[in-house]
Amino acid sequence: MTTQQVRIDGELYLSVETVAEVYAIKSIWLHEVCDAGLLPGSVDHDAGRWIAAIELDRVAAIVRLRAVIGNDVDAISALLSG
Repeated sequence: MTTQQVRIDGELYLSVETVAEVYAIKSIWLHEVCDAGLLPGSVDHDAGRWIAAIELDRVAAIVRLRAVIGNDVDAISALLSG
């Protein structure tokens, strides 16, 4: 695994591709999750999307929900917010 990481304002961020590889999911789906606002700790930086390492527990919860209800980002959002 190739780890892409960067520090922004002293906080560790991992590339969406790295996080997707860790959780064995498609990076395009993880980009959709970020675009939907489900990972407030994600930022665009240096022509890429980055996820704060502190948000990895939330990523794990989202991936678990995906395993149960599928790829429906809106449904996952509703479950997380409700």
